[in-house]
Amino acid sequence: MCSWTVSELPKPTNDCERVKYDLDQWGYGLLEGALTDPLLGNVRKRLLDQALAEKELGYAFEDGGPEQKWGEFRDKSGKLRSEVFSAKNGGINQRVWLLPNKGQEFIDILEIDVMYETVGHVLGEEFQLSSFSSNIAKPGGSKMSLHTDQWWAPEPTRLGRRNLPVGSMTRSIFDFDPDRTEPPVALAPAACSNAIFMMNDFTDINGGTRLVPKSHLMGRHPDPVKDANIKTVAAEGSAGTAIITDGRIWHGTGSNRTNENRIAMLLTFCGPQYRPQVNYTIALDPEVLEQATDRQKTMFGLKVWWGYGRTGHPSVEFVNPNEKGLGQLNPN
Repeated sequence: MCSWTVSELPKPTNDCERVKYDLDQWGYGLLEGALTDPLLGNVRKRLLDQALAEKELGYAFEDGGPEQKWGEFRDKSGKLRSEVFSAKNGGINQRVWLLPNKGQEFIDILEIDVMYETVGHVLGEEFQLSSFSSNIAKPGGSKMSLHTDQWWAPEPTRLGRRNLPVGSMTRSIFDFDPDRTEPPVALAPAACSNAIFMMNDFTDINGGTRLVPKSHLMGRHPDPVKDANIKTVAAEGSAGTAIITDGRIWHGTGSNRTNENRIAMLLTFCGPQYRPQVNYTIALDPEVLEQATDRQKTMFGLKVWWGYGRTGHPSVEFVNPNEKGLGQLNPN
């Protein structure tokens, strides 16, 4: 594992070029002032109001307890276990899903230029929104296991070796070559990137996102046994700072050891050739799609990318999920 000292690590900065440098060197950067008032305050209020309403009405998704670990959606028999993600069953942190449907304030986030500039450094000219949610880390929540956000991306493999087929990968079963070198000769490129907005100040003790600097260059996913005691660092910064990540970096929510909530808003982006976490063409309210700008339509996966994502012929720029296509026809 690459060595580092805290003094070397990325510091909050409003210099996009410095953030890009940090992304290359460390796997993450801290974009200070990415979100400012009045939008910062408006988004935070809308988010907290939504979270409270979902909890009051019994819709809250709560994880972060010993038996409600994120990603463990199935029991040992393979049955989905979403019903256990509640405070009644030991969940502590609260997640708020599909934010674009829950207020214009969240749609406004999709017009932040510096976010696109820094994420674009990781993903290039074309990318789409994979998910847009919030994680409210509450006092007493468990530390999340280290993971990458592109666990589904196949790694390079040696000639003549049969790799784990892509359709057999899961959040806990990755391709592993016992004879690989470390660090590897070849690395899979970044296929996704996060913009994690600090909606209040992030600190080491309130559950600030923990990362393993330079782990984006390891060429593998973290091993829960081998890497159990790996050195991590908390991303710290003031409200409005965004953590921009290379999708290969090892990270996870920290444990909140204070008496106040730590509030994060999470946007994950992926390349246009990948399946996003959220199927926006189905999930979004029709009113949101009707009012979306071209950039927002692109983020929602409505832009046809080199013939992919089309609903009919490939020579249109954007698809309309509400438009009925040609069905069976017969000649006169």
